[in-house]
Amino acid sequence: MSSRRHPGFPVENPITSYWLKDPHPLASYRYSETIPEECDIAIIGTGMAGVATAYHILTDPNIGVPRPRVVLLEARQACSGATGRNGGHTKLATTVIRRLHTTDGPEAVEQVARHQLNQLAALKDVVDNEKIDCELRVTRSFDIFFDQGHAEKFRDFLHTRQTEGASWAKEVRWIDEDELDKITGVKNSKGALSVPAVSLWPYKLVTALLSRVIELGGQLYTETCVTKVDEDASGTTILTTSRGVLNARKTVFATNAYTAALLPRYEAIITPFKGQNSHLSPGKFFTPPKVLNNTYNLHFNERYADYLVPRPDGTIILGGAKWTFESDRDKWWNNIDDSTLINDTATSHFDSVMSDHFHGWENADARHDLVWSGIMAATPDLFPHVGKVPGSKNQWILAGFNGAGMLMIFTTSQAIARMVREGVVYEETGLPAQFQSTMERLTVTH
Repeated sequence: MSSRRHPGFPVENPITSYWLKDPHPLASYRYSETIPEECDIAIIGTGMAGVATAYHILTDPNIGVPRPRVVLLEARQACSGATGRNGGHTKLATTVIRRLHTTDGPEAVEQVARHQLNQLAALKDVVDNEKIDCELRVTRSFDIFFDQGHAEKFRDFLHTRQTEGASWAKEVRWIDEDELDKITGVKNSKGALSVPAVSLWPYKLVTALLSRVIELGGQLYTETCVTKVDEDASGTTILTTSRGVLNARKTVFATNAYTAALLPRYEAIITPFKGQNSHLSPGKFFTPPKVLNNTYNLHFNERYADYLVPRPDGTIILGGAKWTFESDRDKWWNNIDDSTLINDTATSHFDSVMSDHFHGWENADARHDLVWSGIMAATPDLFPHVGKVPGSKNQWILAGFNGAGMLMIFTTSQAIARMVREGVVYEETGLPAQFQSTMERLTVTH
C-alpha cells in the first residue's frame, strides 16, 4: 500500500460519463439551503450504497410511525461517483470464486457465490416491484480467455467443482474453443465461461430509488460535503459540512473511496484508485453480423482484463486497459481526480478492441465518443468493509468494493439497514464473514 496519505474529498467538475449525460431532476436537489441540526439517521454518499440503504430503511414494512428522519449528504451531484461511472453490468464473478477457493476454502466460496447470485435476483426484483425504467436485462456474461494456460486453469477449476457438486458451478458453463466464434462472436480466444449476469443503466436505477426515498420522507442535500466527523460519549455523530453541522443519532458511511478522509482508521485500508471507461459508437452505416446481447470480460492474460457491455442501441461500454498506465502509479493509485483521464493510450486501446476481437467488426469504425474516469476503492484483502465501524457506538460502514460494487451493494445495504434500524448484529445478517469490518482487518495493510 502507498505511504501517501489519503488525498481528501471528491474533486469539482468531474468528467461527465455516458450514464450521467442527462442529469436527473434530483441531481442538485437540496431539501433546504441549510442542513437540519439533528436527524435520526445520516447517510453519507448517494451512490448505490447510500441510496439503497435509505431505500431499505424507509420501505421496511415494520418501520413504525413516525418514520425515522433520514438525511442523505452528498459532496457533489447525486450519484456522480463510481455508480454513475461504471460498466453497467454485474455477474457471477468466477475470478473471485477461484481466488477465494484457494484462500478460504469451498464453504466460503458457497457463501460468497450465493450472495452474488442473490444480488442479481434482488436487482431484478426491485426494478420489477418499483417499475423502474433502467434498461435492466437478465442475460449471460462471457469470461473470454485469450491465453491458453489461463483458459485451461479456469476450465479445470470449473470441471472439478462441478464434479464435486458445488451449487454455484451448476450456474456456469464452459465453452470450448471450437464453439466460441458462434456463441460469443469473439475471435482468436482459447475458451470462455458463461455465467449469469444483469446489465442495466445504474444511474437511472439509483435516481429512481432516490426519488422513492424522497417520497417516503428522506431529506437529500447534494453539493454538501462532509468535512469532519466526531462521535460524542452518547454515540451521537457530529457531522461538520459545508452547509452547517448535523447531529445524527446513527450514521452510515456509504463513502467507498473517500472513507479514510472522514475515518482515518481506514487509512491504507480503503484506498482510492482511478480507472478509465468509454462509450464506443460504430460507423453510421454499420450493421453487426451478430447482435451482442451478452456482456463480456476479456481476459488478455492472468493479470489484465477489459469489461465490455453492449448497449441496446448497438453502442458499447468498454473499460479497463490497466496495463497502459499501471507502471505510472501516481496517475491512478491513491488518486481521486475524476476531472481528468489517466492517459490517451487507454483510449487508443478502447478504439481497437471491437475490430481486433469481434467477428464482423473489422470495418465497423467503433470508436469512442465519450471517455471518462472513475474512482474506485481497494482493500488489502480484496473484500469490502461492512457493518459496525470498529470502536464506534452508532456508526456503520459499507465501502471498499474493489471495483465490484454492483455485485455486492444492493443486498449488502439491505443488511446494513437491518443493523441500523433493528439493532441486528453482523453475524445475524447472512452476509459473508469476510466482509465484516473488524479491528483485526484494520491492522492488515498489505
